Amino acid sequence: APPPPARGAAAAGETVLEVERLEARDRGGAPRLRGASLTVRAGEIVGVAGVAGNGQSELLEAIAGSLPAQGGEIRLRGAALPLDGQAGSARARRAAGLAHLPEDSLRAGSIGAFDASENTILGYHRDRRYGRGPWLSRRAALAAARRAMARFDVRPALPRLRMANFSGGNRQKLVVGRELERAPAVLLAGQPTRGMDVGAAAFIHRQLAELRARGGAILLVSVELDEILALSDRVLAMYDGAVAYEAARAEVDLRALGAAMAGAAADGGGLRA
Repeated sequence: APPPPARGAAAAGETVLEVERLEARDRGGAPRLRGASLTVRAGEIVGVAGVAGNGQSELLEAIAGSLPAQGGEIRLRGAALPLDGQAGSARARRAAGLAHLPEDSLRAGSIGAFDASENTILGYHRDRRYGRGPWLSRRAALAAARRAMARFDVRPALPRLRMANFSGGNRQKLVVGRELERAPAVLLAGQPTRGMDVGAAAFIHRQLAELRARGGAILLVSVELDEILALSDRVLAMYDGAVAYEAARAEVDLRALGAAMAGAAADGGGLRA
């Protein structure tokens, strides 16, 4: 695992994301979130660990507005967000400064038949910098792609190349770059280094740490426990759709954390009943 990135100077500030008693089902109708609650503050990375299938993916999707929730509350900077999971809800969240890096960014976060420049503005194409009404500015999209490719070392640096023709790691870097380029107030990051080599993963880790240092709030979901422990200020664990463990990074009890991820009782601070 790469070493932890240098910690930024920013201290955690006001709470910018609040989730209370969130209930949601996956697209097949199975319950996935069962009263999940958490907060994320400005200048803080909150890492969510857990065995796949315990609601982490649905948590990010429900907060992002792409999956409807059946109950609970989501508040962004104190304002309640709708739970309907409609496309308009997701657009409004992006406009309010909430960015989402899907866990499966190659399928849910990009379109292989589109070229790199089109994918660079995907989800943000209604922004006036990229055109007016139904007309998009090809020049603006190409310029955005060139900036992202240079900053995130996407190879080959060909904005007109179809997304399907990039390697998985370079597609991932372009999707990560699209979200980080806008310096969001809140970033929902699902498996941000999936498919990357060690060097590329370390680079993305530094980018996340820099966003945190500038006061960004990050909710990080990863199946890599080393990644969670290296990056996070607070560590949560999910089991069966709810938060089963919470501790500051310096106070994490690995035995209790592992037990919470497995749904087993254990002695140790932070385990929730």
